[in-house]
Amino acid sequence: MPHNYFEQITSSNKRAIIATQMPLALFYKQRLNNKVLYTMVQSEQVKSFEAADYSQPHQDEDFELMYVLKGQLTNFIEGQEFYFKAGDGCLLPPQITHAESLDIGCTVIFINLSQPLLRTLLDAITSTGTIFSFLNQNLKSNNQWKRNYLEITRTIPVPYETFQIIMDSLQQEVATKKIGATYFQHGLVLRLLSALEDTARFNIKNVDLDASKEDYLVHRVIHFIDERLGQASRADIQEHLHYNAEYLNRLLKKQTGQTLTEYAQLVRLQKAKQLLVATNLKINAIAEQLGFNSETYFYHYFKKSTNLSPGILLPR
Repeated sequence: MPHNYFEQITSSNKRAIIATQMPLALFYKQRLNNKVLYTMVQSEQVKSFEAADYSQPHQDEDFELMYVLKGQLTNFIEGQEFYFKAGDGCLLPPQITHAESLDIGCTVIFINLSQPLLRTLLDAITSTGTIFSFLNQNLKSNNQWKRNYLEITRTIPVPYETFQIIMDSLQQEVATKKIGATYFQHGLVLRLLSALEDTARFNIKNVDLDASKEDYLVHRVIHFIDERLGQASRADIQEHLHYNAEYLNRLLKKQTGQTLTEYAQLVRLQKAKQLLVATNLKINAIAEQLGFNSETYFYHYFKKSTNLSPGILLPR
């Protein structure tokens, strides 16, 4: 980020460390053409400016929650490439080096949460969910050697209005001076983290950055198939990951017991069930969302796979 808005410290290994000096701060980046529109929301202020995309590998003094609002980006985390699109995100602890590159049209929000703030919030609750456990573990002083982060992906490709309302409310409370704003901010941060724990809306995966090459490739295969809602052929996977499809097929089979095709079919069926149960979409809209040629084909596919009619899962 530009120097006049963020304090930047250079560590002994020449790796940039960015500090906001605030317990809570929000930053938006929107990639236009050759420039990026930055919007900073912190300490009752909102500031916007255009600048070149800041792509220097860096660490944050705070925990950073990144969430893609529109488009897609590539995040280089400890030198490894990870792809995120609208509805995806990640939670990075301070010791992780990263840098993101936004595609044109991408809009992303970063929520920086200081360690003292998180300790205060976590001391007041007893939640043992994945996110809260991750935060507690990474706040321990003896955990600074561990290189891992949380990857957040949407389970279904529909907007989550409650989550958006919480983010908008948090932005308003940080941007304006109101009595009791700090209490509202703390409550909204907890609600935001709790909303991410909703398994009907998000998948949370703890990614070990020191995993073997095989584990890394299997993770990327699974992530790509999930992102495509199961609509991923062997050729698609090979082209995207730049590895031979048969090699990737052997790796996935070894770890999951399923081939690329079998796993893609399973994901497609899971997404169909989730869309039927968790949304008000009609069957024809769900069939279209999942790439079926017709509602009739989707009906027969679902019936053959589950021995159930898709209509039986629709909300009453």
